[in-house]
Amino acid sequence: MGGPPPQARTHRKTPVLLAESIAAGIANDGLRPGDRLPVEAEMLARYGVGRASMREALRILEAQGVLDIRVGAGGGPFVAQPQPQKVARVLSLMLRLSEVSFSEVMAARTVLERALAREAAVNRTPAQLDALHTNQTLMERLERGSPEFMAANREFHTLLSDASHNRVLALQWSALSTIADGSEVGIQYGPANLTGLLAAHRKIIAAVAQHDAAAAEAAMLTHLDAASEYVRRHYRHLYERPVTVVSSL
Repeated sequence: MGGPPPQARTHRKTPVLLAESIAAGIANDGLRPGDRLPVEAEMLARYGVGRASMREALRILEAQGVLDIRVGAGGGPFVAQPQPQKVARVLSLMLRLSEVSFSEVMAARTVLERALAREAAVNRTPAQLDALHTNQTLMERLERGSPEFMAANREFHTLLSDASHNRVLALQWSALSTIADGSEVGIQYGPANLTGLLAAHRKIIAAVAQHDAAAAEAAMLTHLDAASEYVRRHYRHLYERPVTVVSSL
């Protein structure tokens, strides 16, 4: 599982270099989420570092979402399950420091979701199409604007991103959509907008069902343009201000 951290970049702190070496070792050894790293004594011998540097490196990897450090009997460092929320938090912090506006994030989300809709129309499986239909049926029954309705709405977009079979785009979408969600800053959509949302979903699903990539992309563009316009008109004070940093889990 890797070896001592490289010495060429001596201006960088040992724990940072060590964290990179451990992360590379996890990938090279084919460790999966839930797998445990070796015990501390073995890690110290393998990487040739002191206990303080090792523990700091593990804390860095935990903060980055690479490791899950468990306490108590049977505890220790384990490879963590991927958590897009952590990606969203880091990205939102970077965007906030760069004073990127909420409107820019929504525009970027539109670019990504157009691509995801197009890819989903090409690559979706019958089971994934069934899941989209099931989601639509559920949303039609739920009270507009309820927490359950909004959760199902996010699930629709998650199902669509999964159906694209492009994990890079899907991860980027998950992070950006969390930042662009708006619920943390009080954005709420009106009944007419939510009814239009359901109609938009139906058009997207119909295009995906027919493997019509151009129609799926066009329907998604219309859908997200309507959402952006709603926020611009009703929450203009939020639309052009810098994004909010996503809260921790």
